[in-house]
Order: sequence, then structure tokens, then C-alpha cells
Amino acid sequence: MMLPPRTGEGESNVSDLLVRGGKLVTATGLQRADIRCRDGRIVEIGADLEPSGERVLDADGALVFPGIIDPHLHFALVAGPHRTADDFASGSAAALVGGVTTFIDFAHQRGGQRLEQAVAERLEEARLSRADYSLHVIVTDLSRGQLAELPALTRRGFTSAKVYTTYRDAGFFCDDYTILQLMAAGAEAGWIVMVHCENDAIVEGTRARFVQEGKTDFRYHARSRPAVAEVEAVQRMILFARETDCPIYLVHLSVGESARLVAAAREQGVPVVGETCPHFLVADDSVYATDRAARFIHTPPLRTAEDQRVLWEALSRGWLQVVASDHCGYTLRQRTDYADITRVAPGIPGTEMVLPLLFTYGVAAGRLELPQLAQLCCEWPARAFGLYPRKGAVAVGADADLVVYDPEPRREIRDEDVRSAAGYTPYAGMEVQGRVVATVLRGEVVYDGRDVLAPPGHGRLIPRSPVRPADLP
Repeated sequence: MMLPPRTGEGESNVSDLLVRGGKLVTATGLQRADIRCRDGRIVEIGADLEPSGERVLDADGALVFPGIIDPHLHFALVAGPHRTADDFASGSAAALVGGVTTFIDFAHQRGGQRLEQAVAERLEEARLSRADYSLHVIVTDLSRGQLAELPALTRRGFTSAKVYTTYRDAGFFCDDYTILQLMAAGAEAGWIVMVHCENDAIVEGTRARFVQEGKTDFRYHARSRPAVAEVEAVQRMILFARETDCPIYLVHLSVGESARLVAAAREQGVPVVGETCPHFLVADDSVYATDRAARFIHTPPLRTAEDQRVLWEALSRGWLQVVASDHCGYTLRQRTDYADITRVAPGIPGTEMVLPLLFTYGVAAGRLELPQLAQLCCEWPARAFGLYPRKGAVAVGADADLVVYDPEPRREIRDEDVRSAAGYTPYAGMEVQGRVVATVLRGEVVYDGRDVLAPPGHGRLIPRSPVRPADLP
């Protein structure tokens, strides 16, 4: 890949770019195509396009994807005494290295707080982002008339909320009546509601028993949050979506039965989207009996090898629609200093690894086709969250967000190579095939395969459209 000086006479816009010679991968198929970008948008797609005053990015032999959309990650997250190592500047740098051009983080509403206040506070932190971004609103309390704020937030381009069915002590829990109220109002306002699905009573009761029995080291992480807690909550949230006709998005599904429930509900016309994450696809709960356990302390935990097999099947058959990172960049020391499942903050870094892992263990392993990868990581998350067709597509008029991926080189993942401030990756020691050689955001090369070129603050807040059941992937 080369970025020679601009061609032609005069000085062109920095976001004027011609990407030549690559194989374009979209949700609809593959084609040899050049892509001309002007003023941050795609203006022409075709074969053998000639330069016309713009810089040329040589993508010969490479795959060209739409910019990856990571709709579920956490930068600068504070939970109890813990704060993630990644803020919006370092986290978004890691995202760009992985080809992620747009992400959606969270504005956490504290008890009694206005939703608009939560968004305003979070936007101040997000201004450091190098990639484009938006926010979901974590809703915990609607007792002071906060539902009346939804229309104004919708007009500003915020059209999604998240609720947690557990985590009372951490201040995230949302009760069922509040969730139903939110879904009913969300259906009217054009919002999609994300749900962290774990039955709180089952999780807390199980953990209390484990503590009583002295079973608090990492070996017990998976068993302390049993699969039935997720499956029960998935069933309940699907019921709520059926009752309200509100689109819902079930995050980080880890259990094969959860994927089957999503598929069955969609067949019945329930507006539900299911997400899983790379860690559930490349590791299983046997890790917790090894010295790598600290690298995979997240919730929900890793499940069985059979669950992993079903999740891959679910992606290939369309039962699940999105793969997201759930990046939450705590350091390893924040684990090993405690070595106790009741005291650590759960969460792992990973936004920069979504594309390499899905390509290697999905496409190259014969589990997914290339267009499916583009669906799961580009078009379908864009559709689910009101970003399409500005994002998630390679089409005339769309933002010129592209990822150039060389599918040939193989490498071992190493902690020292990651850009996340967490300083490690749970996937260290695994082999991946291919690498991102360029990330293009709105026509500008923001990662050149070696360096992140976008400074803090380069990213833009992207307003999103209302989400209706018919819009879902």
C-alpha cells in the first residue's frame, strides 16, 4: 500500500482520495472496484478510475471493507473504585488500528438525573475521540419524568438506551417496570433499547453461595454467573419487546440457547437484534482453570465449547446479527491485585481485534463468508442504530469510511503490539491472518498500518435516525 503525493495541479482537499485496485467487500457481495472520495463522502465507485487531483491509495491485493462499526464499547468507564485505562483518546486510537471508524459509547444516568444532563456530561469526555462516535443512554431511573426528554434527544440524534437487569450495587440495575415504561415510550419515539441480560436474583444468590463456600478465585468465575441467568432474562426481554413493539438489542449473548431464542422471536415478528462478541467465539470456560483466567474476566463469562459452536452457527445462519467488542479496557493489574471475583471490575479490551479475529476464525476458517463479515460488523449495526446509509455502506453519498485489509500475512498476537492503554490483550498467543493496512475516515487516512494519524478531537459526533422495527437487520 502506498500513499504518494497528490496528483494533478493545485492543492486538493485532504479528504479527497482515490482507493484503487482493491476487492470491495460489502454485505451484498464482492467486486473489483476503485472508490473516489471527495469532501469526506464517496462520489464514485467503478473499475479503473483515473486520478483527478486527489491522493491515491494503492489497495492492490487487499480487501476493502466499509468502516467497521463498534456499537458497544466502554471508554473512561468508572465502576466503583475502578476506572478503565482507556479514555476516548487512547481507546479510539485502538479502534482505528482495528479498522473501527465509528463507535457508540454510553452516557450513564445516575439516580434521579435528567437524561440530557447525563448526555451532556459524557459528550465533554467524548470530545477527545479520534474516530466518529455517538452515545447510548444508560437508563436507571424514570421517576422524575425523564421519559418526556426522549423527543428532544431524538431530534438531536440520540435514539438508543441501555438497561441492565443486574448490577444493583454498581448503580446500573433497572427494574422491570422501568424497563417496560422505557420500551413503551421508546416505541413511540423511535428508540432501540439495549439490554444486558442476566437475572439479578440468580446471579447474586449464586455469588453469595460461592462466597460462603470460599469459592472466589478466578476458577469459579463462569459458575458464579450461570447460563440460566442469561437465558431467563433474554426470554423476559423478548416478552417485553413483543408487548410494546419496541426494538430491542440484546448485548453480548454468550449462551447458544440465547441465540436460538432470538432466532425464534424474530421468526414470530418480534423486533429483536442479537449481538455476540469475539471472546465468546474464540475461547471457552476451560480458560478459567488455566493461568490465562485473569485475561477473560468479563460478564457474562465464557461458556462451554458447545455454546461457542452454536454461536458460530448462529452468525452463519443469521440468528444473531452483530458482533461487537464490548471493549472495556481495564489493566491486568486491576485483576491480579485482587484475584477475587467479588472485587475485580469485569471487562476486557478488544475493539482493535474484532476484524482480525472475525476474518481469521470466521472467514479463513470457513465459518463465514466475506459478505457476512461485512453484514455483522458494518451494515447491520448501522441499520440497528440509525446510522445507515451514512455509515456501514460503500455507496455514493455515504461517508468515505473504509478499511483496507491485507488477507495474507500471519502473525501471533502479542501484548506489546496493542494500542489500548490497558497494555494487554486477552488474545495474546493466538494467531491471526491478515492485518489492517489502512483505515480511512471521511476520506482521510487516519491509520496507515503503522501510525495513528488522527489527533484527539478528530472524530465527530454523528446524529442518528429514529429506529423502527422495519429498519432492523
